[in-house]
Amino acid sequence: MGAFLSLSKRYGINVIKHAHNRGKGAALKTGFEVALQRGYTHVLTADADGQHPARFVPLFIKAARKYDIVIGSRKGQIKRMPLHRQLSNRITSTFISVMLGRRIEDSQSGFRLISGEVLRRVNLKRDRYDMESELLVKAVWMGFTVGFVPVDVVPSGKSFINPVRDVLRAITLAMELILSRA
Repeated sequence: MGAFLSLSKRYGINVIKHAHNRGKGAALKTGFEVALQRGYTHVLTADADGQHPARFVPLFIKAARKYDIVIGSRKGQIKRMPLHRQLSNRITSTFISVMLGRRIEDSQSGFRLISGEVLRRVNLKRDRYDMESELLVKAVWMGFTVGFVPVDVVPSGKSFINPVRDVLRAITLAMELILSRA
């Protein structure tokens, strides 16, 4: 973190962090709140493990003219992922696709561009990895549009995703959301 902080100071990047780890979803929600307070029209998210190359950002910006949420899809290169991540991605993406009645290519990608309008209107409750799925499902149910841009799979270091625990969280989330609409 020290090298990152020195780089952020050098380039004038504001770093917002929690005193202790509250989960990826909580960190994203805090960032969303700050972005909205500052009047940003969109938020680009990228996982901190270095797997999302900046060269794809122009594709997101172009797609944002048409979609409220743009997700970086690794669909074409999923075989380059470790097997446990392939399985968790396929299971979760299939589950969410069935819930939404439309194909979701990559529900687990952390590389996303989200409009401020989505962030203002969608009420998020989750604080872990499943918050991104919660955002996606609730936004589509509210009528927001979702598009995908192809991105490369860049092998990353240690992942904090636990395939069993996080797939179970996603399924639990799905069941709660379905029941809430019943």
